[in-house]
Amino acid sequence: MGRYMQDAFVGRGEGRWSWLTEMEFAERAQVLKMLARELGQDTAPALAELAQHGLDAALTVLAVAVGASVSDGYLRQRALWRAGQSLS
Repeated sequence: MGRYMQDAFVGRGEGRWSWLTEMEFAERAQVLKMLARELGQDTAPALAELAQHGLDAALTVLAVAVGASVSDGYLRQRALWRAGQSLS
């Protein structure tokens, strides 16, 4: 019986982990959209890069497009996004 309980617990933990991972990805995608729009760039290339290679690669795509670092802009947009989410 103890083994089945442990298996059930692991399953719930994995589900929670999966949900958190999806939420983190969704947040990153939304913040990248906000940043790309602020920079006057198309959102599609950055989002495609995020999906295939992660956040650093997506930020590199935007940085190359605008010719400057975008890390500070990403952090600023993320702070704005999180502040907006806390008001909901």
